[in-house]
Amino acid sequence: MATVSAVVGQEQFDLVKEKLSKNKTFARRNNKAHTYLLRALVSCGRCKLCCIARTQTGTNKKYKQRYYVCSGKQKQAQSGLQEKCPSRHAPADQLVELVRKDLCEVLTHPESITDALQRAHGGHWLPQELKARQENLREGRAALGRQLERLTEAYLGEVIPLADYERRRRDLEQRDEALSGQERQLQAQAQQRTELAGVVGSVEDFCERVRGGLADATFEQKRRLVELLIDRVIVTDEEVEIRYVIPTSPESEHVRFCHLRSDYLHNPAPWQ
Repeated sequence: MATVSAVVGQEQFDLVKEKLSKNKTFARRNNKAHTYLLRALVSCGRCKLCCIARTQTGTNKKYKQRYYVCSGKQKQAQSGLQEKCPSRHAPADQLVELVRKDLCEVLTHPESITDALQRAHGGHWLPQELKARQENLREGRAALGRQLERLTEAYLGEVIPLADYERRRRDLEQRDEALSGQERQLQAQAQQRTELAGVVGSVEDFCERVRGGLADATFEQKRRLVELLIDRVIVTDEEVEIRYVIPTSPESEHVRFCHLRSDYLHNPAPWQ
C-alpha cells in the first residue's frame, strides 16, 4: 500500500475543523433560538470584516442583550488579523430600529432615489433644452453642407486651386464630424431620459407597494425585504452607513443585489 504524505499539518487541520464547527453552529438554519433582522448584512467600518449576531445573557439569566459583534475580535486564526479589532459591540435592537426608520423614510420619499438616478444619468438637460440643442446642431450641419457645395462649385469653376479646395474641404468635414458626434451624444442622452422615465415610475410604484404592507409584515417578510433592499450596513463606532439597492424593474424585485454583481464570486468587495 502506497503512503501518501499529508497535504496540511495537524495544527492547520485542527484549526479548519474548529472553524467549520463554529460555522455550523452559527449558521442561520441551525440557530432557531434568536432571530436577527440584519444577520449577515452588518460590517465593521474599522477592519472591514463582517459582524456576527450574538445574544448575551445577564447574571440573573433573565436579562438578554443582543449585539452585532465584529468577527475581528475572534482569534487570529479565525479573523486573519494580527490584532483584535477595537470596535465596539453594536446593540442589535437599536441598530435595527435605526435601519427601520431610515428605510421607511426612503420608501416614503422615493424622490430622493429618483433624484439620485437622474444625477447618475446626467439628467441636467431638460426636454426642451435637448430639443433646442438638437435643432441647433441640425442647422449647423446643414449650413456646413451648403458651404461645402459652394466650395465644390468654386473649385469646378476654377475659381480656387485644388490645394486650397482640399484644405478647406478637410476643415469643413472635420467641423461636420464634430457636430455629428455631438448629435450622437445628445441622442444617447435623449434615449437615457426615456429609459430613466420608465425606471423612475417603476421605483415609485415599488416604494408605494412596499410601504403599504410594511406595517403589518411578519419577521420573515421584513427579512426578505432588507435582503432585497440593503446591500450592507457599515458600523464605525457611533456612525452607521446604510447602502441601499433599489429594484429598478419588476424583474429585479426577485433578485438580490449580490447575485447581479459580475465580480461577486471572483473579486468580492472587502465587506464580507
